Amino acid sequence: MKIAFVNPPHADWCLANNASYLMFQSHYQRFGNHVDKVEWIPAPYKFDKYANVQEIYDDLGEADIYLFSSYIWNYDICDDLAKLIKKTNKSAVCVLGGPHIGTNDQTFLLKRWYYDFISKATKPGEVFVQELIDSYIDNNGKANYSDISWELRSSKSCNNFMPDYSVYEDHLDYLTETRNYARENSLEPFSIIETTRGCPYKCVYCEWGGGIETKIYKKDIEVVKRDILALQKAGYRDVYLTDANFGAFKDRDVAIFKFAWDNGMNLTDISTMKSKSLERRIELVDAWFDVVGSGLEKHSLVNTKKEAGYPLAIGTEQVADLNDEPQYISVVPTVSIQSVSDEAMRVAKRADLSLENKIKLSEHINKKCHEEGFPVPAVELIMGMVGSTLNDFYTEYEIMWNFKAWTSFRHDYMFLPDSALTEADYIEKYKIKLVEVYTDLVDEAGVDNQHSLYKTKRHYFKTISSCYSYTFEEMCEMWFMNLAQNNLLQYIYPLFETEISPSDFGKRCFAILKNLDGFAELWQEIEDILNPDTPPKNIKRLKGEVRNIVIDNFINENKNLIVSEMYRGL
Repeated sequence: MKIAFVNPPHADWCLANNASYLMFQSHYQRFGNHVDKVEWIPAPYKFDKYANVQEIYDDLGEADIYLFSSYIWNYDICDDLAKLIKKTNKSAVCVLGGPHIGTNDQTFLLKRWYYDFISKATKPGEVFVQELIDSYIDNNGKANYSDISWELRSSKSCNNFMPDYSVYEDHLDYLTETRNYARENSLEPFSIIETTRGCPYKCVYCEWGGGIETKIYKKDIEVVKRDILALQKAGYRDVYLTDANFGAFKDRDVAIFKFAWDNGMNLTDISTMKSKSLERRIELVDAWFDVVGSGLEKHSLVNTKKEAGYPLAIGTEQVADLNDEPQYISVVPTVSIQSVSDEAMRVAKRADLSLENKIKLSEHINKKCHEEGFPVPAVELIMGMVGSTLNDFYTEYEIMWNFKAWTSFRHDYMFLPDSALTEADYIEKYKIKLVEVYTDLVDEAGVDNQHSLYKTKRHYFKTISSCYSYTFEEMCEMWFMNLAQNNLLQYIYPLFETEISPSDFGKRCFAILKNLDGFAELWQEIEDILNPDTPPKNIKRLKGEVRNIVIDNFINENKNLIVSEMYRGL
């Protein structure tokens, strides 16, 4: 039997992430019942070349089982390809996995009739695929869902686990092939590494790999080291760390980071543990800085060839020559705040630091970055978390001013269809109004657009319009002032910082801005974007242009008037 796998990347300038498929193969080779009867078709990765799903299918060829890894950015490509397969190869089995299933949105899930088997989100994919294959072969091509752990209709389950072998050593040739393709075709050489699975926290907006509200499973550190060396041998110099709680096992995790660093591998996108102890969080940050060393001489472009590993600027222009390497890589942990509202944290079931300690931690990281010659890391905030208020929103102006992270904006709140956030009871309890929106992929910097598969692609998702803690009009105000925030704070607030707080400054600015010529037109469009009763609109654009640029231009055109009115008001 032949097995294929498809996981389209979020953009055509990036390699596809086929790590799960490699894990399935390594696991089946060790634990499957019919190893000699299975052929694994190499997973496609040339998404910069495809014009349509027919070309993906032609590249794959005919298979008995097609596995799809569904995410918010690729589910439509997966669905279109699955429908084509069902039309072309009627005996083929299509299997849906990944975190974008629709278990809390039955109208969405029912439309995906072309999938024969569906894996519950965040469960151990290796075991699901192993038991699917074994049942398929044992039953002459008629797999039984009751044989398969974590199949949506099955009661069978298994414990989570971590491989005690190096998946990357098993697939060194494929990794080298894809890495070389990325280099030759100016693609981001994206790859992942995991050292843990699971998360003890239960944030309602999350559907993390390995599951939430679970034990954390650790991979043996010696296996992690072998993974790192295999990725390095394949030609990678940076890899996305998928761990949800880096630092939960402080000595082990720091040792892993140090081993990677000393061997020329940068672990990026580090998500630190959510401990409520400020001291423990600071200890981890300081240990991280101890590994990378201090001073610009450690991190400058001049010395990159001499250093084993090195971090470079966040928020600096990425490029350069992608035929060689992206010049800028960040290994600075992000400052994950989400919201300053304790009520929003309670409603989201998120365990974290208090507001006071969040500010202290962000100030500590900011201070260390300046001392050690690092750029300020990104600050993670979410727009309009349930339970937060308009006043909380303006309190966050204080954090952004103290941190001066001028490349950071609040994230649009995505209601992912398999997170607890989208459960009907939760929506009703907190009087949440949702609105469907989309983003055009063409708005992303670096989109190739040579071919039509991604040229006209849109990502649809649901975001929040209002809830029990703020009105629709207040959400529209937050939406506008989120995008206006950095311009106002960076270029106008310094004139007034001795007179008023950043929070009061933000409120006064909106009172001025809403009365200026041209504001009503912008406001009307924002209301349309966030209105649940109108057709979905592009949430990243205003007046046909990128939204933050439009609002920046509006502020710049009226800067003198804003300053004048601010002085007059004071």
